[in-house]
Amino acid sequence: MRRAVGTILEAGFQMESEAFKTLVEKGREDSLKPLVDEVLKMASLAQPRPLFISADLVLKAAEQLNLAAGLTVPVDEGLGHGRRFAEDRESKLEVVFDPTGKLGTTGAFDDFLRYFRNRFEKMSALFRQRIDTRSAGTISDALAGGTNGRGRFVAMVVEKREKANRIFLTVDDYDDEATVLVGDSNPSVWQTTRRISRDQVLFLETRKSSGKLLVAENIVLPEIPDHKPGRASDEVYAVLVSDVHVGSKVFMEDAFGRVLGWLKGEVGGPDQRHIADRVKYVIIGGDLVDGIGVYPRQELDLKVPDIYEQYRLAAKLVGEIPEYMDVVLIPGNHDAVRQALPQPAIPKEFAGPVYDSRRVVSLGDPSEVRLEGVDFLLFHGTSLMDILSSAPGFDYQRPVEVMEYQLRARHLAPEYGKSTPIGPEMEDWLVVEHVPDVFESGHIHVPGSGVYRGTTIVNSGAWQGQTDYQKRMGLVPQPGLLPVVNLQSLQVRMMDFREKDNRKRRDKKKREIAEKRKKDNQRPQFRSGLSREQRAFVFPAWPGTAGFGPYSVLEARIGSPRLVVSNLERNS
Repeated sequence: MRRAVGTILEAGFQMESEAFKTLVEKGREDSLKPLVDEVLKMASLAQPRPLFISADLVLKAAEQLNLAAGLTVPVDEGLGHGRRFAEDRESKLEVVFDPTGKLGTTGAFDDFLRYFRNRFEKMSALFRQRIDTRSAGTISDALAGGTNGRGRFVAMVVEKREKANRIFLTVDDYDDEATVLVGDSNPSVWQTTRRISRDQVLFLETRKSSGKLLVAENIVLPEIPDHKPGRASDEVYAVLVSDVHVGSKVFMEDAFGRVLGWLKGEVGGPDQRHIADRVKYVIIGGDLVDGIGVYPRQELDLKVPDIYEQYRLAAKLVGEIPEYMDVVLIPGNHDAVRQALPQPAIPKEFAGPVYDSRRVVSLGDPSEVRLEGVDFLLFHGTSLMDILSSAPGFDYQRPVEVMEYQLRARHLAPEYGKSTPIGPEMEDWLVVEHVPDVFESGHIHVPGSGVYRGTTIVNSGAWQGQTDYQKRMGLVPQPGLLPVVNLQSLQVRMMDFREKDNRKRRDKKKREIAEKRKKDNQRPQFRSGLSREQRAFVFPAWPGTAGFGPYSVLEARIGSPRLVVSNLERNS
């Protein structure tokens, strides 16, 4: 142990006392050195580079090693065959909201008018719940205040225009319309406004200028309040899965198979088996199959071009989930259901084999469920790409920040009419009226987790490798990571099931490099304008070059037709 600590200190890190205790607990004599190496590897790759090694980092390193080792071998005889903790636990699953059966629109003008009025009413009600925005007037009140008169009102953004260091918002309410000027002299309001889109509902504090022009002094988003989330009474887990994409050429079948084996208690290290024994809920957040005709030239990416066969194959996978676990399924944009949000549950016409394979709670998108007293907001996340493409400062590789903004805007698809189709329903079911304890999305194939004002945010990633379409779009997924939520502590663990896939890729790369080196050694290689130290390729001396030693380099010099033969032995 002393040597292990010395290795960490020599690497330039300090060690917290809890991290030392965890290292003692997790590091057996035969595994201590690999554990320390993994800790140092993870600490070196972290951005920013930490000064101290924490207990959490040691736990993550131990989990990585246990999983990498445990998932490649069967469980010891007898393990996983007894009664498991979650098997004897009564289900505490409640469906709080499901849009299925509530949808139906003709697309007439009156439908759109009713839809936007309902959005405005719901958002206004949210502002009335806040002390700081409760006393809101109207746009007419603000315009009637005279020059430099102050106004406070709730309004919907009709249009947004940016010009140099100014942003103009056209806003309206039930009675009037005005233009609101936002300048960069107020950095806080300026940054807030840059991310605002059309159709968002805001609370504004303004100063009257000329005509119908108002100058913004403060802009408030609906926001979720800071709250104390619900928690389970025992250590029980929910597994969050999305974007499986069965039927795709790059569906990670082996990795997903290891997930199923882990759920059944057949594989995994001690820590992973402990968690698997306590998994009671499996949430599938959309895109169970890859679908047909979802994007241009998708047929080139399909291994199974039949939507019915895709669901039959998916049913075999879902059917392997232990029967005592509750499975909740919502649709995504690749599933066989209407594309417009909100989406109803996937119809039995297509997903019948999945429903026949085991007991499945099939809901629409979005939906709300309560697990062990913890409120979940389930949303596939189709609109995430719209927000990423229109609001500055967001990054495709950081999905939690975008989901946080959805909570701040209290709407899952703030702007109407972009690439995400939205049905003009009787009510706007995409308003986040109830504050969730856990908010789950998928869609963009990059996992992540975080906490915002008491709400745990999780993006559940994907089980599909990079498609040709994603390559053309410049999208780099991070598949194969499984978020598992402890319903008692609300801690999220990202479990890595990619090990064998990574090993296959590494082995393939090694073979390619070895083959290239073999070919390189059979023929001369020419490098232009390189110094002696930069000469990279060496080959056996050609016949007729006796005296130059066993290895020589031919260097082609720019601007000269001659080849200079250099003797490495002689010049060294």
